[in-house]
Amino acid sequence: MKRTLIRLIPVLFVIAGLVLVACQSKELTSAKVYIQQDQWDKAIEQLELAVNNYPNDAEAHYLLGEAYATKGKWEEMNEEYEKSLEITDEFAQLISASRDKYWVQTFNKGVRMINQDSTEAAIRAFKSAQVINPDRPESYNNLAITYLRLDRMDDAVQIYKELIEVDPDNAKAMNELGRLYIQMEEFENVVELEQKVLEKEPDNSDAVFNLAMAYDQMGEREKAQEAYERALEVNPDDPDLLFNIARINFMNKDYEVAIDLFKQVIEKNPEDFDANLNIGNAFLTMADNLRRELREKENEGEEITDEEVEQLKNFYRQSIPYLEKAAELKPEVSNIWYNLGVAYVNVGDSEKGQEYFDKAEEMEKQ
Repeated sequence: MKRTLIRLIPVLFVIAGLVLVACQSKELTSAKVYIQQDQWDKAIEQLELAVNNYPNDAEAHYLLGEAYATKGKWEEMNEEYEKSLEITDEFAQLISASRDKYWVQTFNKGVRMINQDSTEAAIRAFKSAQVINPDRPESYNNLAITYLRLDRMDDAVQIYKELIEVDPDNAKAMNELGRLYIQMEEFENVVELEQKVLEKEPDNSDAVFNLAMAYDQMGEREKAQEAYERALEVNPDDPDLLFNIARINFMNKDYEVAIDLFKQVIEKNPEDFDANLNIGNAFLTMADNLRRELREKENEGEEITDEEVEQLKNFYRQSIPYLEKAAELKPEVSNIWYNLGVAYVNVGDSEKGQEYFDKAEEMEKQ
């Protein structure tokens, strides 16, 4: 699945002016002067004194949080903001604007670093954005994608888990985690995860597809087929879903159904090697099964009709164009040429059949 990082988010903020007011501590007054002069280190010294001497001064806590933010001390910023909010909500709007401002700046820095292939710097930025505002899913999502660029799958899994804890209804994150579980062959985790998604969003096609893949890999063909067909109802033009349903029918020996579905795949993509090969092999398998039945019938002294012989030849005949297409697409696969030889011999063209047998044998020697 193609992934794109979230683009830069342009945000404008109005910076509230700091006004000196009466009835405030000398430490807070001094801090405000230093802030106006952009002397943040000195402002921090005064604000730390202010909150120590006057722990219930909500404004001092708010300004100290803002001061820590200018130094990139995000955890300290959050701590002071929370203390201010515990005392009063008077500065709630300013705190929210401040968090948004620094989140955007830090998140956008991460995006710039990704675009410059500075992945480690991007990771640091996205991690900081997480701390600044842990409720924004974009930080987690881009951090996970960055980890995947570095093939750090375990780290990406952990980030998606954290995101789901923050936002339990985030179906996109759950589906991405499910996809990673499939790659890691943790199929039971996929089933548990995607069933939760489908409880809330029964028509979520990504969840259904992941669930089908998990059941498929677990060998639960009936459940897999049911899930694939359910996904196909949502995405009727998806050739991968058609192919997987066809493959399961093939494995279940429902060859006629499988052939019909593989043909639908080929209608969408005539160059699909696997679909062409599987149709050819399905006809060969049907021919082999019929040949076995006719041999048993002959051994029991029963007469074999011309219609049965013609049906047998027809199975071999129908396999040929699909096997030839598969051979055209991947001529290096020797087994295709051998199967073509079998098909041609059984339709009466022994010369061409022998030609393909020789070709397959020569390829095996190389």
